[in-house]
Amino acid sequence: MEAEDLSKAEDRNEDPGSKSEGQLAVPRGGQSPGPTALWDMLERKFLEYQQLTHKSPTERQKSLLSLLPLFLKAWEHSVGIICFPSLQRLAEDVSDQLAQQLQKALVGKPAEQARLAAGQLLWWKGDVDQDGYLLLKSVYVLTGTDSETLGRVAESGLPALLLQCLYLFFVFPLDKDELFESDLQVQRMFVQMLLNICSDSQGLEGLLSGSELQSLLIATTCLREHSCCFWKEPTFCVLRAISKAQNLSIIQYLQVTDCVRLSLQNLSRLTDTLPAPEVSEAVSLILGFVKDSYPVSSALFLEFENSEGYPLLLKVLLRYDGLTQSEVDPQLEELLGLVVWLTTCGRSELKVFDSVTYPQLEGFKFHHEASGVTVKNLQAFQVLQNVFHKASDSVLCIQVLSAIRTMWAWNARNFFLLEWTLQPISQFVEIMPLKPAPVQAHFFQLLEALVFELHYVPHEILRKVQHLIKESPEPSCTLMALQSILSIAGGDPLFTDIFRDSGLLGLLLAQLRKQAKIMRKSGNKLSTPGVQDPERELTCVMLKTVVTLLKGSVRNAVVLKDHGMVPFIKIFLDEECYREASLSILEQLSAINAEEYMSIIVGALCSSTQGELQLKLDLLKSLLRILETPKGRAAFRVSSGFNGLLSLLSDLEGSLQEPPLQAWGVVSPRQTLELVLYTLCAVSAALHWDPVNDDFFRRNGLFEKLAEDLCLLGCFGALEEEGALLRSWADTKARPFADLLGIAFSSSGSLPPRIQSCLQILGFLDSMASGTLHLRGDLKESLRAKQGPVVDAQKGEAGSDPQRNFKQWPDLEERMEEGDAAIMHPGVVCIMVRLLPRLYHEDHPQLSEEIQCSLASHIQSLVKSEKNRQVMCEAGMLGTLMASCHRALATSGSPLHSRLIRIFEKLASQAIEPDVLRQFLGLGIPSPLSATTKLLDSSHAHRGNPGDTSLLLLTAQGSAEGPWQAAPDAGLHPGVTQSLQPLGESQDSTTALQTALSLISMTSPRNLQLQRAALAPSFVEFDMSVEGYGCLFIPTLSTVMGTSTEYSVSGGIGTGATRPFPPPGGLTFSCWFLISRHGAATEGHPLRFLTLVRHLARTEQPFVCFSVSLCPDDLSLVVSTEEKEFQPLDVMEPEDDSEPSAGRQLQVRCGQLLACGQWHHLAVVVTKEMKRHCTVSTCLDGQVIGSAKMLYIQALPGPFLSMDPSAFVDVYGYIATPRVWKQKSSLIWRLGPTYLFEEAISMETLEVINKLGPRYCGNFQAVHVPGEDLDSEATPLVAEERVSFGLHIASSSITNVADIRNAYNEVDSRLIAKEMNISSRDNAMPVFLLRNCAGHLSGSLRTIGAVAVGQLGVRVFHSSPAASSLDFIGGPAILLGLISLATDDHTMYAAVKVLHSVLTSNAMCDFLMQHICGYQIMAFLLRKKASLLNHRIFQLILSVAGTVELGFRSSITNTGVFQHILCNFELWMNTADNLELSLFSHLLEILQSPREGPRNAEAAHQAQLIPKLVFLFNEPSLIPSKIPTIIGILACQLRGHFSTQDLLRIGLFVVYTLKPSSVNERQICVDGALDPSLPAGSQTSGKTIWLRNQLLEMLLSVISSPQLHLSSESKEEMFLKLGPDWFLLLLQGHLHASTTVLALKLLLHFLASPSLRTRFRDGLCAGSWVEHSTEGVDIVMDNLKSHSPLPEQSPCLLPGFRVLNDFLAHHVHIPEVYLIVSTFFLQTPLTELTDGPKDSLDAMLQWLLQRHHQEEVLQAGLCTEGALLLLEMLKATMSQPLAGSEDGAWAQTFPTSVLQFLSLVHRTYPQDPAWRAPEFLQTLAIATFPLGAQKGAGTESTRNTSSPEAAAEGDSTVEGFQAPTETHPTRRQLREFTQLLLRELLLGASSPKQWLPLEVLLEASPDHATSQQKRDFQSKVLLSAMEIFHMTSRGDTAMLRDGKEPQPSAETAAAPSLANISCFTQKLVEKLYSGMFSADPRHILLFILEHIMVVRAVH
Repeated sequence: MEAEDLSKAEDRNEDPGSKSEGQLAVPRGGQSPGPTALWDMLERKFLEYQQLTHKSPTERQKSLLSLLPLFLKAWEHSVGIICFPSLQRLAEDVSDQLAQQLQKALVGKPAEQARLAAGQLLWWKGDVDQDGYLLLKSVYVLTGTDSETLGRVAESGLPALLLQCLYLFFVFPLDKDELFESDLQVQRMFVQMLLNICSDSQGLEGLLSGSELQSLLIATTCLREHSCCFWKEPTFCVLRAISKAQNLSIIQYLQVTDCVRLSLQNLSRLTDTLPAPEVSEAVSLILGFVKDSYPVSSALFLEFENSEGYPLLLKVLLRYDGLTQSEVDPQLEELLGLVVWLTTCGRSELKVFDSVTYPQLEGFKFHHEASGVTVKNLQAFQVLQNVFHKASDSVLCIQVLSAIRTMWAWNARNFFLLEWTLQPISQFVEIMPLKPAPVQAHFFQLLEALVFELHYVPHEILRKVQHLIKESPEPSCTLMALQSILSIAGGDPLFTDIFRDSGLLGLLLAQLRKQAKIMRKSGNKLSTPGVQDPERELTCVMLKTVVTLLKGSVRNAVVLKDHGMVPFIKIFLDEECYREASLSILEQLSAINAEEYMSIIVGALCSSTQGELQLKLDLLKSLLRILETPKGRAAFRVSSGFNGLLSLLSDLEGSLQEPPLQAWGVVSPRQTLELVLYTLCAVSAALHWDPVNDDFFRRNGLFEKLAEDLCLLGCFGALEEEGALLRSWADTKARPFADLLGIAFSSSGSLPPRIQSCLQILGFLDSMASGTLHLRGDLKESLRAKQGPVVDAQKGEAGSDPQRNFKQWPDLEERMEEGDAAIMHPGVVCIMVRLLPRLYHEDHPQLSEEIQCSLASHIQSLVKSEKNRQVMCEAGMLGTLMASCHRALATSGSPLHSRLIRIFEKLASQAIEPDVLRQFLGLGIPSPLSATTKLLDSSHAHRGNPGDTSLLLLTAQGSAEGPWQAAPDAGLHPGVTQSLQPLGESQDSTTALQTALSLISMTSPRNLQLQRAALAPSFVEFDMSVEGYGCLFIPTLSTVMGTSTEYSVSGGIGTGATRPFPPPGGLTFSCWFLISRHGAATEGHPLRFLTLVRHLARTEQPFVCFSVSLCPDDLSLVVSTEEKEFQPLDVMEPEDDSEPSAGRQLQVRCGQLLACGQWHHLAVVVTKEMKRHCTVSTCLDGQVIGSAKMLYIQALPGPFLSMDPSAFVDVYGYIATPRVWKQKSSLIWRLGPTYLFEEAISMETLEVINKLGPRYCGNFQAVHVPGEDLDSEATPLVAEERVSFGLHIASSSITNVADIRNAYNEVDSRLIAKEMNISSRDNAMPVFLLRNCAGHLSGSLRTIGAVAVGQLGVRVFHSSPAASSLDFIGGPAILLGLISLATDDHTMYAAVKVLHSVLTSNAMCDFLMQHICGYQIMAFLLRKKASLLNHRIFQLILSVAGTVELGFRSSITNTGVFQHILCNFELWMNTADNLELSLFSHLLEILQSPREGPRNAEAAHQAQLIPKLVFLFNEPSLIPSKIPTIIGILACQLRGHFSTQDLLRIGLFVVYTLKPSSVNERQICVDGALDPSLPAGSQTSGKTIWLRNQLLEMLLSVISSPQLHLSSESKEEMFLKLGPDWFLLLLQGHLHASTTVLALKLLLHFLASPSLRTRFRDGLCAGSWVEHSTEGVDIVMDNLKSHSPLPEQSPCLLPGFRVLNDFLAHHVHIPEVYLIVSTFFLQTPLTELTDGPKDSLDAMLQWLLQRHHQEEVLQAGLCTEGALLLLEMLKATMSQPLAGSEDGAWAQTFPTSVLQFLSLVHRTYPQDPAWRAPEFLQTLAIATFPLGAQKGAGTESTRNTSSPEAAAEGDSTVEGFQAPTETHPTRRQLREFTQLLLRELLLGASSPKQWLPLEVLLEASPDHATSQQKRDFQSKVLLSAMEIFHMTSRGDTAMLRDGKEPQPSAETAAAPSLANISCFTQKLVEKLYSGMFSADPRHILLFILEHIMVVRAVH
């Protein structure tokens, strides 16, 4: 509360209560008691006080007064919070006591004494008599507590007494002048008590109980000169508080007492005598009571009106008119506020009629209904109006105007209520010239507020203002009025029409014409600076007003032109103060005639003198504003604006020299630079986004002219001469270009003037290159900031860090968007390059070179992005670099060299002209004369170095060679041979190294793709982020004519008929594309590959009939044949609402197949089928990704089913997004070669197109498939008439619509002009035309091509990278020359790397290399420089061959490198790092590749890999450790690509390793064959045998490998090509056992085939391996023959098995031979003989029996030939003489093992046909034949043959075969085996017809056997057979005698039948008769009789 606040701030320092009673409440501890204790103490004391009822009033008063100090102390300690329960009782007693005291002091005394007594009672008087003060302060505290306590105080009658005291204090002042602080405290407490009482209704009633209020109020109005100043403000404060109470009782009190009337009468009398502020304050007090009471009752307001209150107000306000006041008096401001309030007092609203005059502003609205505070009291407003009319004081008038504006702010209706009744503003206009200038200014501001805030056009007021301007009674007032009109006119375009119609524009033009004539006559006198000229100022405002009236109003401009004002406006240009407005007027006139404006400006620029720099600047600034419009840029070009600007620069020649020329002495460099800046800004603005001006500027060589003019300014140096000494520059890092620019543009820059000027100009050019120079104000501000050291606080202080000062120049990284700034004007960058060498100043060499390096680095940063590189290539920057910076490029020691080389490399990787590349390759190479001189001078210093080839000669001669044919070994290409002729000692290999490194950078692929890197094609790029559209428009794809249509309506080219549409045979769309950046799915902007649109004549709507696009949502390819209206996107239905028609759309997802930054090939094949159906197939990169049946394109567009005979249908197309589908997106993509065929292309053709790549630019009429021989005939892929169009950038040009009309036809020119939104007669707009490359082919009419539509969304790039341009200046010859120039491994690596890069990316280079035998030359060069080869170079050559491709694949792609370099093993054998090992390992790796191995093997076969490897075996330097790797390569090669010719080469070498028969290899140890001291092919060691065995083992593994999958026919062919003699040669007796084993395995592997076994047995021609090995060598051999060829001889048939038996007889001592033959016998593959035992033959054969395939033997049977071989070997072994030594033990053990093996096999397979084969039995018989038996040994029997028992008791049957003399122990086993077979043959035969084997045994005999030996052998066989029959019959007879059934046994299993016995008996008789059976006849007779008896017994 307020009481608490006052207590805290005022009364706590000096408190009498606390001083007097402070000791009463102190406890024993000496500490002050707390607030609670004090209140408790007060409560106790107050209770004690209340109990003193029996005491006298005096004692009670004294007791009460004693409580007050304690109460005040407790209140202070409680911080104003009272905790006293008896507060109301206390308040009642204290207030009563104070009222009694005051009553006592006032009653019965005169006023002055009463005033003194009251003051003595209440005032502070020190330590005595404090009762009144204590009571006052206590009541003050109590009135600030709550309303209840306040009511107790009011009941005491204290309020009236206090008000009476206030009256006394105010009316009767004291005589003392000094006031104490205690007096102020008492006054504040006293006033605060009254204010607290006023806030309570009961207290307020107390104040009104007497006449004190009336007296006090009247006293304030009539006794002001006698009142107390000390109590004036408190009195007014209390009265205002009473007024604000708004109590009805107060109103009634004032009305009854007539206070208002009396006060107004008093004030009326005293108005003229009292000061105006005092009178105003008193009136404000009275009006305050009126205002506060008005909401409750209007009685006081009526009393005020009836008491002449308004005249009093007017009188009081006018009292201020005579006062001189600098600021508004608060009393005046308060009084005016009350007057303004009075205007709102009234009984009802004012009624006015709507008198609004139109036109009005757009936001104006007149409100008829009253809303807000409105004016109701016109009398009050008339007070203000009369004050303004009568007063002349500016402050008073301004306050009145402010009051009026306040009323408008309440409610806009107030303006109309007042203006339509009293017309205050209209009247004010008339008297405005009489008012002071501030009043005039404020009035016109009020007028402007009326327009801008109320949105109202006061036509009548404006007419009066216009009349005021016309009359011009006071120049200053006229000026202000015109300025106000200027401000109003600029607020809304409506005023341009209003002021024109009102005549103001004509009035101003007339005044300006008059003034211009005066100026022309007076000669344009210059105005004195600092002196104001009202006439000039008025003219300036008139000009500005005219400018404002002309803005946006063509009619006003026409009015000005009709008034003939243009010549007069030109007069104002000469005056600087009028120039800005005059130029603005001319700028407005340019809207109707831009050419006239441009002619004026350009003429003024050219005619201005050197000293009129400001005029030139102003003209250029005006020009910049007009150049923002397309019309202005076109007029600028037509008016020779570019020439004018360049002439302006030419006039500045020498202005920036140091010292400057005499003519420029008075012009500062800053002024010159500012003029240069604005000139360049004008050029930049004229070129900005204006293709016509840009094309004009470039075609006319104005960039070069601009560079020349800049060079002539004087700040740039001269070009350095070629012979100048090379400067040395410290290798310190140059400061960034932005930092140097910051220093140059800073005000405290310390750079030399010329260098600073150069840097500033370069800064201008840099911004100009980015297209922002004319848009940036920072450069201009920075130039102006250099006028002095004063710098804006936000930009830094003068003299501080320059980089910190130059905040206007943005950091380069901030300017670069996505890493690189876009280059808008590449020609400007070329200008910077031209200026680069001129930045050198001899006075400051180090700083100059730093700036040069910094600028070069900056240019290098500009070409970081691929887009900027391509843009700069199109601008010819490479040629500029060569022309301007030739010396720096050629001098490696120059600090600029590396930077410029990097720039050159980056650009050349995109596109470079062949001539420029030729110049670059010639850098650093002296002319022939100078080179010769240098060689002569340096011959002694460099003697001994190898001579190098001149790259210059290669460059000059490499491109002049023609095609030629020669054999591979016929020598080098003549041109290359000539180019490789050495010039002598080379200057240094540094040049070659630098050139190679540069070429590496130029030719290396910039991106990594899964495919082999290829050169990027020329393309058209579509960027949808700039304009949202950009496309290729294809006019007149077809014109479908009606039957009576005129031919002239069709466009296109050709002489045939119109092309039908849709194509009857289907269509194929093919294009190459690259996606740089995908569009966001939310943007919904598809990538539109092709859109075909049709339009039927005489209809409005075209229709899309076929489209191919890529949807951004899911990256799906969409092909549609649906008819859709071709209309803008905002008109088209949403995609979700319009579903495609059934069968009209194919959608294929291909997002995973697309990669950003990679070229892809898209093909859409539409195959027309029956009726209206078709099949649509989509292919991406040669793979079919989707196919579907769809409906074909319908015959007519849209819903039309028929066509008028005279109508026609025009078909045209779009590639990318046309203007009608404009939609901004982040999509950026590129289009390469594009084709449309009118037939369905096959998949094979599409694969060929895909292989041709994106750089193919033909019509597919003569195609060489990549990878095929160039000499093969080219074939067409597509018929000529089926090619509708082919588009590629190589066949393109820049033309215009007029030229298209003249060159082609008018129909296409109109269509193109319509699409580009230009006139069909336009000849200025450049049109990029992609000509139809199929236009010259036969067939129907075709489209002329496609034109690029879209200024910013379409970019064209002609790709011609260095790898491609090399083909035109020598191609491979240059690359080979680099290799020849290499003198160290670094240079060699770089040279090979160049070749790798070019061959990888450019297929033509490979063709040229083959054409000039370049790979052979390269091999020759590498062989000459074999010492320089290392692993890095080797890996690089592998990459060239394609076998190492960054991990992507390992297939041989370059067969030339592989054949002539990698397979040139002589080259690699001589290297220092043993690279042949790495080569062999790599060959093994690529041939073993599971995926690419077969392909690599095929390429290796074509490269003659195996013959070269075989020849390598004779290399003396070949160590044995390399042989396994080589043989592994041979094996992999044969497995990957088997060739009989390769096999013959190896077989021929194997035969070569055979030693003559005189050399017994059995004595040679093969274990030590790997001695590295001897060569691998030496014939004097075991190495040859080891090598031969390795080859045979390899052949066996290859032929038997399951990977080879050779058919039986192939194996047979292979065997026949080798011939049987080749195998038998390897089985000769003198050969090593290991060779025999391997050869036998190889032979028997082939003989596993039954057909081959048969042919081998019957006999084959020998020598076929020799015959087939000489194929292909006949031509060479014939040249070597000196004799006539021998006559042909008949072939020799070689019986294979017979010879094989003879050869195996020499190897019977080898156990492996038995194992191999046994395996062959068991029909088991020889490949399984790998992990068997090696210790003994028995173990081997047992292992074989366990491992062989029984199922196959049971199915196919045993091999009879194998059995024969075993028997022959057994025979040969048994025929060997027995030896007693351990070495001959095999002769006894081997036959035993073989017989046991045969027995086991027979036991396993007893029924096999091989045992009964005649050949087997014959061979077995011959082996058993007793060649050593003596004569008569078996003629008679030694046994007793009289009975069968005797015969049975004798020796066994085997003994009958024994010869008299047996030398080999195995013969017994052999006879037993023969007996076993004979028994099975005899007993197993069911009839005598099956006894052929017996016949064979009987007739078998060796060739040299005698007849006696044959007789003995046959006798033994017959006796043995008799014994077999005898044994069988004997068993049967015994069984019969015992009466038992015969039981089968092993011997009696099959008893001989009677027929068999009879037949055998017959055979015995025959042999006996012929004399071949020498047995006893009795024995035969007994045998016959015995068997007759057995037969009879049985039957």
